[in-house]
Amino acid sequence: MLGILKRKKIEKLEGQLAQVDVRLALTKAELAAQLIKLAGQTSDVVPLVAADDALSVARDLFGFEGAPVEICLVQIALGDMYLKLGREASDKSMLTQAKAAYRTAITMASVQGDDDLRAELRMKVKLINSHLGQGPKTPSLFRAA
Repeated sequence: MLGILKRKKIEKLEGQLAQVDVRLALTKAELAAQLIKLAGQTSDVVPLVAADDALSVARDLFGFEGAPVEICLVQIALGDMYLKLGREASDKSMLTQAKAAYRTAITMASVQGDDDLRAELRMKVKLINSHLGQGPKTPSLFRAA
């Protein structure tokens, strides 16, 4: 009898912990969104680093499979802001960060089954690759013959 009561109490605590984890993850995602907005207003990369950290915590708490679409959208906004600031400053490290953010968003979209979003994000990765000089290699005309 005592074992059953302990088990029920443990199950209740685990449920409460899961609820706290969800609230924390959503709060971290909201923080990340605000930091991205701040980076856009100040053209400063420091808030983006903090936003990336906050999103990482949110993804860890949810896992890729359980993450709501809102976290994916904030992840995309992070990539967009890194891309914007990276292009303005011609900063390859920011462009690389944008590419990483988009790749994470592609994974999240894949888990959610959103093929249209995945295709859109892949186009953004190709755009970044072209800015980084990592596009597909075109064979020389003289070698093709």
